[in-house]
Amino acid sequence: MSIKKRMPGAVFILLTAFVTMLICTKSSPLYPLNDWVDANTYLTIGSGMLRGKVPYRDLYEQKGPLLYMLHAAAAFISDSSFWGVFLIEMAACALFLTETKLLMGLCGIKGRLWVLPLIAMAVYSSEAFCHGDSAEELCLPLTLGAYIIGYKAAEGIAGVNSRRAFVLGLLAGAVIWVKLTFIGVFAAALAAILVDCRRKHEDIIRCGALIVLGAFAASVPVLLYFLINNALDDLFAVYFYDNLFRYGGEDRGLLHNIADGWNFSRIFMTVPFCIICAGLLLMPFLKGRRGGVYYTAAVLLMFGTVFCGHGSYQYYPLAMAVFVPQGVCLILNAAQKLLRDRGAAVPKYAGAFLCAAALAADGLLSYRLSRNVYLMKYKKSDLPQYSFAEMIDGGTLLNYGFIDGGFYLAAGEVPEYRYFCRNNMSVPEMTAAQEHYVSSHMPEYIVTRSTEKTPERIFDGYTLIATQGLSYYNKYFYYFLFRLNENSDR
Repeated sequence: MSIKKRMPGAVFILLTAFVTMLICTKSSPLYPLNDWVDANTYLTIGSGMLRGKVPYRDLYEQKGPLLYMLHAAAAFISDSSFWGVFLIEMAACALFLTETKLLMGLCGIKGRLWVLPLIAMAVYSSEAFCHGDSAEELCLPLTLGAYIIGYKAAEGIAGVNSRRAFVLGLLAGAVIWVKLTFIGVFAAALAAILVDCRRKHEDIIRCGALIVLGAFAASVPVLLYFLINNALDDLFAVYFYDNLFRYGGEDRGLLHNIADGWNFSRIFMTVPFCIICAGLLLMPFLKGRRGGVYYTAAVLLMFGTVFCGHGSYQYYPLAMAVFVPQGVCLILNAAQKLLRDRGAAVPKYAGAFLCAAALAADGLLSYRLSRNVYLMKYKKSDLPQYSFAEMIDGGTLLNYGFIDGGFYLAAGEVPEYRYFCRNNMSVPEMTAAQEHYVSSHMPEYIVTRSTEKTPERIFDGYTLIATQGLSYYNKYFYYFLFRLNENSDR
């Protein structure tokens, strides 16, 4: 297909991504701030990287280095807002929808662009898409790409398996350096490629080597960055050891974690979860044994790697949205079969109308369904982040006792302290370090929060100068700003 013929579809996908992200993510310019603590942590570290700080060594957090590199790019676009993050989220959404269109073509569904806004609405307005800018969201194009590679191999679609193996390795390498738990779909795709190699009498060892080579190629920029900065030990100590053994809440066992994942998926991603389950029922009947086995294996393996580790968070099920496009394709395949049997057809001229109607529905229903839109009603001046920033006015700041609340971003400050906030890690040295910063009177300002109207503690040598409350999703917090007394020793 020529570029000229592809252009309308590409423009429509980009427009769908823009409309969806404009409403659903708090990184959108319609919001005063993305107040999600994780998103602020990523952007704080990204901003720090532009000013010579190295993740893990200088700024402690346990997510993947590629995620921080993406946010360094976002901070390069704008280090005082989430504009750069919004553009990255929009690009990720557009790639996800482009791959969805490709999968629809492989499943015999062509000329149905109007489906894409409805898929976007179902995924990105779900409660699992809380706040925006999660690793789960940004990795959807990578995991869907891996699924499509495996689907081609499982269905015996013409193609070179060695090339597929290398690309799969590239995608796997990228995902590994973002978040380790998304690897389940790659295991299924790898198995599909190796089975197809055996069926076609191709060299299995060569394909396996190319997957490793692809993963290594994706890892080179990350490893070089930390090697040049003499921080490889910090990378492996924090991202692998701490992340695997010291992250998260209490682990109550595999069965409890899986049950947690099931409940979180059906509660916080209800419509996409139903679509995935419908796909599991329809796949064996519409695509045969190979397709049924591959889709089922991919879903189960991904579910296992996402949820088996420890208790879940609300945004975890979003990783499973990678299977929504396949579920939608199967539902449409079933509908096509029924309509064909009855001689029904949709007029070709209705395509433009359906696309416009679907895009409008995406915007309107996303606004109606997304739980993020409550924050649109606030202005920057209403938020404690910006109120406190005016009082801080260039002084050194410590975000004490909770995950980065966006106060560094609002104040235009890159933290001076390795443990610049408290995160979900069982790391005693983190608490000890923050106590040392405070007792030594190192920061000029301290910001902390509580669910009560009074702070949980008063810091010796500091004076409480401001208090302000704000809703944070389904919670309400009071934020407190302390200033170092002039006569305090430092």
